Amino acid sequence: MRLFSYILAMNLSRFQKLWISSWQYTSFLFPKMTSKWARQLFLTPERIQRPISEINYFNSAKKYTLDDRIAAFEWGESNNPLVILVHGWSGRGTQMAAFADPLVRSGFRVVAVDGPAHGDSVGKFTHVGEYSQFLIDIQKTLGPYKAIIAHSFGAGCSVLAASRGLNVEKLILVAGPSRYELVVENYLKAIKISARSRQYFLDELTDLVKLPVSKMNVGVIGNSLSIPGMVVHDHGDKEVPFRAAEDIKKNWPAIHLMMTKELGHRRILKDPTVVNAVKDFILKD
Repeated sequence: MRLFSYILAMNLSRFQKLWISSWQYTSFLFPKMTSKWARQLFLTPERIQRPISEINYFNSAKKYTLDDRIAAFEWGESNNPLVILVHGWSGRGTQMAAFADPLVRSGFRVVAVDGPAHGDSVGKFTHVGEYSQFLIDIQKTLGPYKAIIAHSFGAGCSVLAASRGLNVEKLILVAGPSRYELVVENYLKAIKISARSRQYFLDELTDLVKLPVSKMNVGVIGNSLSIPGMVVHDHGDKEVPFRAAEDIKKNWPAIHLMMTKELGHRRILKDPTVVNAVKDFILKD
């Protein structure tokens, strides 16, 4: 999988690129310091300006802050069953908002959130552990979730949150990776740091997430839950290949798999057929 591409997509200066390329040398002399630099970059999402296509979603939403740090956007009646929209790495809540209107018309309350260090929320760094925990924390204010619709990085985090006590009836994973270990491995291969620096990186990441990267297997974790799930993934996704969906299905046989074509990694979030299929899955008893 190519989730390391988020770094390549960042607007790095020539100096920053040279700085990253120097890590393979400094990591032999200063392995712990280099692992810290590598970890900071790995855990720093890019805040991308909200495009014009999302302005109507933004303007129509009730806007507020949860726990003094998480930006939230809400549509629908406050006493209706709640569906949460969770974006991926370097995304934002309104990126998911095409799901909102059909769900509201079907009798749901919909809340999209900007994850930690994303969009209008507080923070500079974040990781799988924090991203999972914030979904649990804000539930104390929002109440139980009828469903979570989560994209990319947010998909695996939502499954992990469910395994750690999140109260949710259904999980919908859109274009999500299957194994966090592959994301980490691709990053470490790309920056080519020393073996010692690499081990520091992995140990520190395990401490943050409170789970070894090898144990962050979405299908295995999901299969241990008593929660109906749905995977939506495009066959031609270039950022998270379709084999990730197949891997989740292999380890979580009960999950419903929907394959799309020619929607890629992000257009899949706005496709009417996908939106309606997800809505129907949530409505189904």
